[in-house]
Amino acid sequence: MILVNFFHIKATNGLFYYGLDYVKDNLDLVHKVLVRPELTHRVKDALPHIEVSACSNLRFLIEVIQACYNGDLLYTPTSHPLPLIDRQWVVLHDAYPFTLGPKSQLKRFLFKWSLAMSRCRVAYINRSEAKPFVADLGVAPRRMVFAPNRFPEASSHVSSLSSPNGVTTVGLFGTDSAKKNYDRLFSVVRATELSSRLAFRVYGHETAYLRDIQGQFPDIQIELVRSDDVSIDAFMSDVDVLTSVSEQEGFGRPFASALLAGLPVELLDRPVFREFFTGGACFHSSIDALVRSLLRCGDSRLSHVTYTAPAEAVEAYASANAEISRLGSIALR
Repeated sequence: MILVNFFHIKATNGLFYYGLDYVKDNLDLVHKVLVRPELTHRVKDALPHIEVSACSNLRFLIEVIQACYNGDLLYTPTSHPLPLIDRQWVVLHDAYPFTLGPKSQLKRFLFKWSLAMSRCRVAYINRSEAKPFVADLGVAPRRMVFAPNRFPEASSHVSSLSSPNGVTTVGLFGTDSAKKNYDRLFSVVRATELSSRLAFRVYGHETAYLRDIQGQFPDIQIELVRSDDVSIDAFMSDVDVLTSVSEQEGFGRPFASALLAGLPVELLDRPVFREFFTGGACFHSSIDALVRSLLRCGDSRLSHVTYTAPAEAVEAYASANAEISRLGSIALR
């Protein structure tokens, strides 16, 4: 059986939806999901027939010990391995928390130490950046597995690409941390004097980071669209183009949804984005070049985007799911 560990997920973000996809494909083996109290109702809504345990730190520890005693597989869709537990599966999404984020050096030490103290499976969601990072931590190849995001089904969304009053509406995803580089994006918008021609809608949660950005750039239209209240399809129907200037993304699930829906996506030329979105997104060598390209996405004459998910990533998702199922089916007791 599988015990799902969502305890380290603090909001309905990309980590949350990544984990849900894998859990939904293994529902017959999942017997319980561990969560923080504030996410209990969200997980119950998504997994109505699975037991959900709202955990304090002590409750979490008790649940994990019980799972180890029962011989369960501990599936953790985040980079939080627990020492001395071999039957667990953890996932590295990106290196930001261990390289540039707050207390990065301490987090890197604890991550490396915990990995060394168990023989757990270590999944990475991209091969261009996450895989080399895991290898540099000393994880043996036999313990590593490529487990990318599930590519979403193609949406029925078709953008009209008509911008009222000559203003292009730009969609952004995520409000969690400075890795989004919104300060750099909006500094370029201001410097190029395009504030009146671009409006930004940010899909995510209200955070101190976003409030700080809005405070720094009061001259730029930056609207929060709460992801808990608005579906991603509804969000995409109200923008002309999606973009990102982040340099530490692990995948970019919303961009896959957008491209499959025929919506333009403008990205910095980065290995992770190239790995998954070549053939659909437009890539730019600098933020300046990217910002200027956003304007033409408001042109109603822009052709519809065609994109197909890369076969290798689709196959890798299926293979990773099959391994989770196999490990969860092994009865140790």
